[in-house]
Amino acid sequence: MDARIVNPFIAALSNILPQLGFKNVVRGKVLMKNQFIDCLGVAINVGLTNHVSGNVVFNMTENSAKGLSSVMMMGASVTQLDDLAQSAICEMVNMVTSNAATALSKDGIAIKFEPPALSQSTSKFKVCNSNFIGIEMAVDELPFEIVIGVN
Repeated sequence: MDARIVNPFIAALSNILPQLGFKNVVRGKVLMKNQFIDCLGVAINVGLTNHVSGNVVFNMTENSAKGLSSVMMMGASVTQLDDLAQSAICEMVNMVTSNAATALSKDGIAIKFEPPALSQSTSKFKVCNSNFIGIEMAVDELPFEIVIGVN
């Protein structure tokens, strides 16, 4: 996996999330995995096309998804991951991936993104046809992982 593809996503999380009201963005372990992830309860998948094909997946528990959605909705209480809460967290993902795409474009890597697709499950999820990188994150103490896999 090329660091030129991974680093813009890490930078986007660190740059965009504080602008959205998140106070503490911490990067944890970087893990190399093979093709599939275990969904933690909520996965938001963004397909990659153009110079690079694959997927970026934001994988988290339902509690993390509710907490992230709450901040996106200006502190509104989120007791269930309804359509509004799902829309809020997908918008956060859009902002992060768009920022990463801009950085990649400046580095000569043109990427198009498919709209984010949110699924609620605890099953396995195919990310790509080979190895991928998973980065553990904690945003205001809400854990999630961002997974980047290219074919």
